[in-house]
Amino acid sequence: MNATTSLPATGSVLMTVTGALALIVLLMVVLAWAARRSGLSRRLNDARGTMTLVATQSLGPRERLVLVDVGEQRLVLGVTATQITCLTAQPRPESAPQADAPVAAFPQMLDKLRQKYRPGGER
Repeated sequence: MNATTSLPATGSVLMTVTGALALIVLLMVVLAWAARRSGLSRRLNDARGTMTLVATQSLGPRERLVLVDVGEQRLVLGVTATQITCLTAQPRPESAPQADAPVAAFPQMLDKLRQKYRPGGER
């Protein structure tokens, strides 16, 4: 019996393993893209009670207030260049407040821009 005829070629095994690994990596990339596209990862993170940024307000070049929901708590954080301080913690409200002021002001801003850039308008 000849030993060279009973063993598969090394190049053939290497190509088979490389092809299988490439197929697995490609499958993982496609599944990750599909999960991100469908919002599945976001829903899973929300179900675990992760942190959600609600609002920020700049107070200076390096200071701001941040409103964050963490689990069932709503935190008001003071953020500076060197530290983060929890200013208050409250129970998370059931419904988020609606910001009606910017929506109501948009038609007025649009009219001002139309008048400003209309031919023959004020410049």
